[in-house]
Amino acid sequence: MGQTTFKTLLQQEGLMIPRDTIRKIMVEHFPLGFDNRFPGKKKSTIPRTALNSNGPFHEVSSDGHEKLGKQALDMGDIGLPIYGYKDKWSDTIPFMKFVPNSRTAAAIGHLFLDFIESTGAIPIQMTMDKGSEIGWQYAIQDAFRSTFAPDIDPEIYPVCRLIKSVHNTIIEAFWRWLKEKMGLNLKAIILVGKTERIFSPDVEFHLPLFYWIFVPLLQAQLDEFCLWWNQHRVRTQKDKNMPSGHVPSDAFDHPQNFGGLDCRIPVPQAAVDDMRKMITEEIGPRDAHLSWFNPEFGQLAEAIYTQIGEPALSLETAWDVFQNMLKPMAEVIEL
Repeated sequence: MGQTTFKTLLQQEGLMIPRDTIRKIMVEHFPLGFDNRFPGKKKSTIPRTALNSNGPFHEVSSDGHEKLGKQALDMGDIGLPIYGYKDKWSDTIPFMKFVPNSRTAAAIGHLFLDFIESTGAIPIQMTMDKGSEIGWQYAIQDAFRSTFAPDIDPEIYPVCRLIKSVHNTIIEAFWRWLKEKMGLNLKAIILVGKTERIFSPDVEFHLPLFYWIFVPLLQAQLDEFCLWWNQHRVRTQKDKNMPSGHVPSDAFDHPQNFGGLDCRIPVPQAAVDDMRKMITEEIGPRDAHLSWFNPEFGQLAEAIYTQIGEPALSLETAWDVFQNMLKPMAEVIEL
């Protein structure tokens, strides 16, 4: 009898079962339960092992971050997930963006092409969790590596490695730093719109206006944080098999000074353009998955912003600008 079925039966019958009977059933059907559930039992930890990599872009980990997502903010449909890429060997963050949706294969497929355009290369191996969003990313990585690095044996150096999110420690550990150094402050600024009743999820144009004002400002903060991260000095770790006590960007740009090999696989822009065209035919254009608002609203917001005198726009003034744009925007939309 399964554990859930047995528990349900007891509840239905309203039975009081003697302790000895429960112990007998446990011994017979759930012998490991005693070790797993005794009082004071500490939650098992994930075993740590030494990390190994041959150089920058030997292995790049990717993942999404939802601490500023829809559920975390609880402001209607506002959601600000982040998707990023982290190099295992050098510890650099070569690419990280706020995205409208970090859980669809189409969005992350187009974002992966943005990553390749930005870096000019793919890694030997991509390490990702097993979420549904990695489908196109996996396919693009596989196609480009087989085309531009056909001599690398996939049996020895896998194209992709899919693991549980909790085991993707290369980038998972980074999210804690992002939250502590930047995330909490950004969340507090965003929530002002909720606590002071400036933002209303019931007014249709409030959502795209929020994105028009805030996303560029938030992305600038994220870019600044990544720049700091790439230029800060990593703590020294004894017996580490990769660079230690180094500046990530220095190790990434000059791997030979740290005993590493440059593992980047160059991908021509023409190939990226062809791949973009191909997946656009399959899943739609980039803007359909990575744009925060439609072009018509962007033009309207620009016009309204000019109309109110183009006030200084920063995270400190963002909600003031938002409020100043509400009335003239409502008048235009209601026409």
